[in-house]
Amino acid sequence: METKEKLDELMTRAVEAELDGVELFAQFSIDDIQREYNGIGPEWMPAEIRDRLSGHLELFAPAALIHDLRYSRSNGSRFDFNFANMEFGGNCVKLANDAHPWYSWRRYAARAAAQVAFDCVRSQAGWIAWCEASRKSFNRE
Repeated sequence: METKEKLDELMTRAVEAELDGVELFAQFSIDDIQREYNGIGPEWMPAEIRDRLSGHLELFAPAALIHDLRYSRSNGSRFDFNFANMEFGGNCVKLANDAHPWYSWRRYAARAAAQVAFDCVRSQAGWIAWCEASRKSFNRE
């Protein structure tokens, strides 16, 4: 579980990078955000692996935060699944572009990593995570 200070830093980075979906922050208390954010990787993945992924892909943590909040409100529809994942992919590209100048190879390496992350969330494993989130969402209401 991330600290509230770390979450505040991720939200600030998301706003400064003008990521899509930052309006979600106003719909959650900081305690709810802390409960919903699990780093990079699906909830079913062992925490040790998620922690390692989150460390390697720290650049994309603000996008993952927004993505986790979207998933926490999952309605189980394919349309909203695709929307959440397209938003995540676009946000990862924005973060890659903001982190490195256009002439740096690092920018293009980060963009390639963003594509891999996007491919993962829109995969069958991502769909399973979306459906599990939907079940949790309906049980909370």
